[in-house]
Amino acid sequence: MYWIKQILRFVIFTTLLLLFVWFAVTLFVWVKSAEPSNTSTLFNIRSNVHWLKTDSALKFSFSPSRTMSVRVLSNGIFESQPLDEQPVNYAIEYQLLDAKGTVIYKGTYHHAAKAASNDFQQQVKQIIENREALAVASGQSFYLNREELQQATTITLKLIPENAQLKGVVVRVHAQTSNSITDPAKAWLKRPTEWRERMTNYHTIGENALTNEEKYNSVMLDWQKLAPQGVPNIDFRADLLYESLPYNVLNHDFSTQLDLDSLFISEQLNASFRVYEHTEYLVSHPEKANLTLVWHDLRQLDAPRRLTPEMLSNTQSKLSNLPAGLVTISANAPTSIQVYSNGVDPIIPLHSYYYILNAQTSVYYQVSPKSDIALEWRAPAGSTVSVSLYSNNQRIKDYVFTATAELALYDRLITETTERQALPAAERRYLAIPGNVNQIKIAAEDAMVKLQARSPTFNYLSHRCDPVCDPESPIYQGIDAWFSQKADNHYLFHTQKQIASVRLFEAPPEVPDLLPQYRSKDLDQLLAVSDIALVPIEQAYFDTSVPQMEFEYRQVAKSELFKLGEATNYPSSVIVKQKRKPTLFEVPLNTLQIEELTNTQALFINQGIPRTMRKIRLYKVAKSTPLTVAVSDNNLQPNALVVKVFSADPQDKITVATTLDSTKVLTPSDEYTILAKHFVLHPNTAQMRMFFNPSHTELYEYPSITLPLFQDLTSPNTITLRFSHDVWISVLEEHEQPDATLNWWQNETP
Repeated sequence: MYWIKQILRFVIFTTLLLLFVWFAVTLFVWVKSAEPSNTSTLFNIRSNVHWLKTDSALKFSFSPSRTMSVRVLSNGIFESQPLDEQPVNYAIEYQLLDAKGTVIYKGTYHHAAKAASNDFQQQVKQIIENREALAVASGQSFYLNREELQQATTITLKLIPENAQLKGVVVRVHAQTSNSITDPAKAWLKRPTEWRERMTNYHTIGENALTNEEKYNSVMLDWQKLAPQGVPNIDFRADLLYESLPYNVLNHDFSTQLDLDSLFISEQLNASFRVYEHTEYLVSHPEKANLTLVWHDLRQLDAPRRLTPEMLSNTQSKLSNLPAGLVTISANAPTSIQVYSNGVDPIIPLHSYYYILNAQTSVYYQVSPKSDIALEWRAPAGSTVSVSLYSNNQRIKDYVFTATAELALYDRLITETTERQALPAAERRYLAIPGNVNQIKIAAEDAMVKLQARSPTFNYLSHRCDPVCDPESPIYQGIDAWFSQKADNHYLFHTQKQIASVRLFEAPPEVPDLLPQYRSKDLDQLLAVSDIALVPIEQAYFDTSVPQMEFEYRQVAKSELFKLGEATNYPSSVIVKQKRKPTLFEVPLNTLQIEELTNTQALFINQGIPRTMRKIRLYKVAKSTPLTVAVSDNNLQPNALVVKVFSADPQDKITVATTLDSTKVLTPSDEYTILAKHFVLHPNTAQMRMFFNPSHTELYEYPSITLPLFQDLTSPNTITLRFSHDVWISVLEEHEQPDATLNWWQNETP
């Protein structure tokens, strides 16, 4: 009995031990394989990739009859996160082989990518290699279209390293094939639930919205992931969600090794960037770069002046203590520079995308009836751009425009090889879409075009600051007037690589041929309360006229005042600023008594030069009370209306709504007047003006509003103004010629 118990105990112990060993081995194999049980979580999606080699090539086979395109996505891999943010260069050599293994095409594609950011807001990319997390560069891709793949059955990829920081490069390759299901509804249901949810929620609204053709292609075409030859145990089950997403990647070949973040300058191309007060700018440039930097006042009160940066090293210089404005950069030889605000934030220029038209490819847009469109093109001088209007596929109207622009000095085309090229300046035509038109066609033999649209009643909001609002600040975010449109056949342009990227730079303001003349409107019949203010005279730097009118003053000392005689052809008067009320009053010079100057703080007289102050008449407008003013007096239509706004009480901001009552031309015009606008005016608290009103001794001045009246208006009648607070205003008319019969308060400048 004893031995029976011992044998049973031994059998039970051995069984338990074998079970434990089996469980431990199973657990070890499971951990070693690291096969994810959930392929997609809230924070990460996994994808199988393959290392490229330098001594041998990876081979991927595909069916030439079913494959419409091949996409190669690659990522540079680092041992750890790089300390700097400089682009990392690498190249992929690819060969196309036919069924016999003969090389029919050989090419090299260069890439430059930065390591993916580890910020919480951005996607963190990692690669798991032997349970070690490696830093990954941002993804790059290139495509081979159907014409290149007609005779090929295999593509080989080999790495050409160009940067010692790289541990290596990983790739994944996809072939675009036609879906075997012919019914789009069935093809849609065949897709994974996650894919359909992403397409529905993300790709149907805003700038990411897909056209009908793209939606059809995303359903009827598949991106099938290819497995390399000779690599065992390839399992793409974990890639289902990630690899089946539709891609629409615009990529670049960096064979010329130009950094997209740099600003390219040459004899034909200048660059520019806005500067703001209390901000330093660091300019990184090659050694011995012969750069010319010029500061421009956007208000044109000060003349442009050449800047001398402080040299920090042979390749870095600093700009500091600059007033707000625009800095232009030119050079006498091709040079690439980078500019950083406060030493860390790179200056990022604007980009715009154009469709490249030729004799075989036209562009089609869906448009909303009774909307307004802005057609912009860049084409060689003398070439033509034709626009056809359609109503339910029936052509009802044609327009033809001839390009006249010269080469742009600031804007430049960025080619697929990142080369910067000069291109014609942009030209525009505006057109009101009739109520029966829902589609337009644009055709040209050699032109780049884009289309923007707006509803005539859509809200437009702009901020005004003194001197310039910083658009990067969320406080000054407005509502644009125009919105770029996506073509119906956008996918065709994308697959044929006929989408051009144009980098935009702001040109400095030009000097007008004629100096505008201003006259103030007489609002006595509309507003009961008016008063007088004394404001500084501001002249454009190119205005050489000398202020010496009856209503223009200069500051004078008390000791000099009584030595002056009647030296003008109008009565001399003195404006006295004193401590007690009334703090500001005016008195003729010949009746002024010395006793009236006991508490004087400042004296102003309308004699001599230079005169720095001007007397203007202001009218009080109650908040939320509409003020309707006739656009023109004496049947003389002005070029623009200017509204100058003041407030007796400090306000953080004042909102102004303007509505122009006018009819517009129905034919294309090269100018466009927005009829309804909204402005948010932000004060400069340092700009306080002297006021004759006994209740308010000082006024806070806000940036003025200019409302252009372009030639697209046929009969502008009235302008209606609404203000969010009680304000004092002056409404000016802008003309090319001065009025011969002006009262003193009717000659001003904005």
